[in-house]
Amino acid sequence: MPSAPTLHNTCAIIVTCHPDDGFAGRLERVKSQFPLVIIVDNGSRPAAMLRNLDRPPHIHLIENQVNLGLAAALNQGVNLAMLEGYEWVVTLDQDTILAESMLATLLDVYRKSGGGNVMIGSNYRETNRKRNFIRCADAETSFRKRKTLITSGTLAPLSLFKTIGLFREDYFIDSVDHEFSLRARAHGCRILISCRPVMEHSIGAHAEKASRLRQFMSFNHSPARKYYIARNVIATVKSYFLQEPVWSMRQGWRLLSDFASILLFEDEKLKKSTAFMVGLAHGISGRMGYIEKAWPNGPR
Repeated sequence: MPSAPTLHNTCAIIVTCHPDDGFAGRLERVKSQFPLVIIVDNGSRPAAMLRNLDRPPHIHLIENQVNLGLAAALNQGVNLAMLEGYEWVVTLDQDTILAESMLATLLDVYRKSGGGNVMIGSNYRETNRKRNFIRCADAETSFRKRKTLITSGTLAPLSLFKTIGLFREDYFIDSVDHEFSLRARAHGCRILISCRPVMEHSIGAHAEKASRLRQFMSFNHSPARKYYIARNVIATVKSYFLQEPVWSMRQGWRLLSDFASILLFEDEKLKKSTAFMVGLAHGISGRMGYIEKAWPNGPR
């Protein structure tokens, strides 16, 4: 059973890849809440912006010369956190804006939930759609149960990684978090999320001058992301359908909705639909890994 998370035994891991100029400001919110912040950069060019950040001793920067993928970068951060003697981690995306009470809220959820073997996600304000990810009807409720969590804002015990293994690097990106959540659930870990929104986060790419319907229906991912989404959802459903049939059926609906969005609302319809269909085929056949290995002349 993991020990309780505290302000002293919990560190943050941020994966970056070509971060924008606002990253330094967002990092300030992270630095103020965690005793150690591990930044794992996936091949940013140029990397001078990251090297020149105000980095006090509790900021560690790991620089990968190429993009190793989200899962591999997270695993690098997890391994370093273990070496540094931490017991809990909060994983973050580079574009996430934290509330000042973020970590304190997650620790409060841990206490109110009874603690133990648990992963706790952060409710967030979805910036593109201007709404909270989840709504809690009861104002007194501090958390809700979930099947899976997104990477950004998730508090997890490092002992869990020792028990069930690290993030699946053959996923590269997309569904890395969902697969890990389902694997944790299969090993008896409870999955919770805070009711209080404690960060601002965007899913997909913002489409300028888009209609409200298009903004609501479309995540506007690139062709390469469409490939990974389709492939990795299928791979995850194949692994967990018997364990999580309802979740799996919802993922099937997600794929149908995403493909309809490509045809109805998004640009680059041919590239995206082709990438999506190839991703489905590779997910069914079990062809995983980085896109250059899975599809040599794939979309960019």
